[in-house]
Amino acid sequence: MINWFKYPFIRILLPFAIGIWIAYSFQRITANVEIVALTSIVVVLTITIAALSAFLKIYSLRWLFGLTLNVLLILIGALTVHIRDADLDERNITFCDADSTCSYIARVSESPLIKEKSVKVVLEMVGVVRNDDTIYATTGKVMSYFERSPRSDTIKYGDLIAFFDPPEVVEPPQNPEQFDYKRFLSRKGIAHSVYLKNDRWLALGVNQSNPLYRFSYWLRENLLATMQRLGITGDEYAVAAAILIGYDDTLPDELRQSYVAAGSMHILCVSGMHVGVVFMVFSYMLAFLNKRKRPQYVIQQSLLLLLIWLYALLAGLAPSILRATIMLSFVIVGNILNRKGVLINSLAASAFLLLCIKPANLFDIGFLLSYTAVVGIVVLQKPIYQLFYIKFKPLDKIWEMTSVTLSAQIATAPFTIFFFHQFPLYFWLSNLFMTPISTVVIMGGMLMLLVSFIPYINIAVAWCVKWMIHIMNYVVISIEELPFSIIKGLYVNDLEFICLLLIFILIMLTVTLKDKKFVFAMMSFALIFSVSQLCREIGQRNQQSFTVYSMSKGTAVDFVCGNDHVLLCDTMVYNNPSVAEFSINNHIIKEGVFKNGLNLLLDDENFENSFVKKRKNIVSFNEKLIGFSDEKAYFGVKLASRPHLDYFISCGKNNFDLEKLLNCYVIDLLIIDSSIPEFLRQKIIAKAEEIGQEYYDVKKRGAFVF
Repeated sequence: MINWFKYPFIRILLPFAIGIWIAYSFQRITANVEIVALTSIVVVLTITIAALSAFLKIYSLRWLFGLTLNVLLILIGALTVHIRDADLDERNITFCDADSTCSYIARVSESPLIKEKSVKVVLEMVGVVRNDDTIYATTGKVMSYFERSPRSDTIKYGDLIAFFDPPEVVEPPQNPEQFDYKRFLSRKGIAHSVYLKNDRWLALGVNQSNPLYRFSYWLRENLLATMQRLGITGDEYAVAAAILIGYDDTLPDELRQSYVAAGSMHILCVSGMHVGVVFMVFSYMLAFLNKRKRPQYVIQQSLLLLLIWLYALLAGLAPSILRATIMLSFVIVGNILNRKGVLINSLAASAFLLLCIKPANLFDIGFLLSYTAVVGIVVLQKPIYQLFYIKFKPLDKIWEMTSVTLSAQIATAPFTIFFFHQFPLYFWLSNLFMTPISTVVIMGGMLMLLVSFIPYINIAVAWCVKWMIHIMNYVVISIEELPFSIIKGLYVNDLEFICLLLIFILIMLTVTLKDKKFVFAMMSFALIFSVSQLCREIGQRNQQSFTVYSMSKGTAVDFVCGNDHVLLCDTMVYNNPSVAEFSINNHIIKEGVFKNGLNLLLDDENFENSFVKKRKNIVSFNEKLIGFSDEKAYFGVKLASRPHLDYFISCGKNNFDLEKLLNCYVIDLLIIDSSIPEFLRQKIIAKAEEIGQEYYDVKKRGAFVF
């Protein structure tokens, strides 16, 4: 039996999180006033039941009190979303009646990110200036990209900016299973975006910033400049910036993928491990304060609390560092108050606090991974370590480190598979080397920053840190190059994901309570998971479909039959795997054809397999004929007997006359690909509407899926 009195914050956190999930998942179907009214009723009902139970001593009503209390917490969670969600503010720019003649005033709300051709800035709206020079206060955030120039490079956090292009609503994903950037931004309070050329904005010469964040960003920029001044450059600088202060914007994609494939990406995210190392280092430095003397112990713990928050400032108060710092702060405050609480309860308390501040954290993958990893280590590490008794101390230490990695990986596996569709096989090997090396790098990096003003010594320390990072990168790349370093193409649906989560929870309960009934429940959910996977695989064996993907500058058409597929694409997609990874891969993973298939160029004239036959610009698939616009094809002569095409895909920059095309073919549906230039797209649409040709506009409506 679980003693819930030891875990009060877990009892609060679970229904509160459910309320947040309901509010986001059901698109806030109830108005704010309705939730407030319902919450008030439940509050009165809860108090009434509690009072009656106590006064009349009707202990059989205790379950009713618990039920109403949980309903109340669910409603409070939903209400928190409404209170914190800027989209509900009637002054939000979404509801602002503005047009292209208006100008906009906004404040830079985060430290700008300077890229090769643009400067990425999150703007917080302040007001809209209309033609009559009246200013209307507005709220909301806008993801902004400034054209790169010496002027845009000087933008700082807190600056007030005026711009003259209306923000546009962020578009939803254009392809099936594509990453939902719109939802990702909306949970950060951002619903609009804008691209500003140099002549479409101006700085107002006013800075309105939070002093704490301003100091944090200033400190971080100075530390980054210090590392470069001490000779840390290239990949080593990118990793040092990420591992020491959480600045990963300069990390190359190839190196980032290497860390992901090796299962060591958490090392580059300033999180619990980094805060733990800082805590450990300063604990040793403050060891002269006698723990047995209460005043000295309180001073020691207070200093440690101050120092970890100073480190959080160094890391720019990023969400990942805040999570870890708040978690550890609860533990330290408990030590100061001489209250040795349960670590799991402290974790739940910190999660509850973060969700109160920002409910959207519930959907942040970093938030989920960091908490589940810590829970996994706390609950599973000791039982896993005790599976083997090793007398030889060095091997025992290796096994202890491996048990930590295994417990964290077991806990985070459902999220890794569900969100990223992959699993690193050599995580245990990489972390065996990377954990001690990264610990030394963190400690060396802290020392490097502390002695940065001392000549010669600072250069020597920086050189050591640089070479340790070089070794880290070499180990990670070597592990990535091992055969089967990462399993890609894994897919679980929502039901299977829930089953995996419940299996993990049941594993923890089994380990903690040693009760066989949890094992049987675990087997039941494993059976549901297996049946769901089997049903989907059977369905995939009989599937037949083709998809015209929406690509901004390329063409990709995928033909799926059973567990195989053929992707016809142009050179832009063919030569850039990252394009396919963003727009296509998640869909073909869901269809179960990720590992089986063939990529072909549209220019290839002839191809034939068991389900696709291509002859020049005509493809036969599933008894359907599909034509492609082709600069080599001639559409001019009117044929007496016109072949019938089920679909014709207009793509690329090939300019053709739709009427002449219809002289050659009878077309059921014209598909206008998003790769077509805008002027040509408008021309084709106008002609199709004029002559009554049915068409499908991929750019406007998203991918075409048959």
